[in-house]
Amino acid sequence: MAKGAPSLPSLLLLALSLPLLCTRAFVSNARFTPFLPKNGSNSSKMSSSSAAAASAPFCIVVEAEIVPERVDEFLGLIEKDAVGSRAEPGCLRFDVLRSHDDPHKFFFYEMYKDTDAVQFHKKQPHFALWTNFKESGGVVRSVSHKADGIFL
Repeated sequence: MAKGAPSLPSLLLLALSLPLLCTRAFVSNARFTPFLPKNGSNSSKMSSSSAAAASAPFCIVVEAEIVPERVDEFLGLIEKDAVGSRAEPGCLRFDVLRSHDDPHKFFFYEMYKDTDAVQFHKKQPHFALWTNFKESGGVVRSVSHKADGIFL
């Protein structure tokens, strides 16, 4: 990637956000506004950027390279993880994407109501499928990027 070019996670977040943003703008005429604290919170002491982060959804982008011989196994378990995650009360989104450049590289885009929802997610049996797969050597490399949702 050229010096000064956006990183892959930045591009991925942008690519995943555009359909949602466009849908909200053109279908519901919603305004693009940051997540702000609910009325009654102590928002007067926070800057607008810290106020937005305090109530913003918690997002995770995972970049995972899977051992080539174990991709079929991975696809079976990550589907179960995605379906189970989407059923959780605090999970707002759980997408699994496959790279065009490398059929062994995948990206997960996860959005949760808050960090408590993430902790709940990590205690679920479908999440254990992924952690057990990693521990068994099914993953060449995995990197997680954490972020707060701002304009969603």
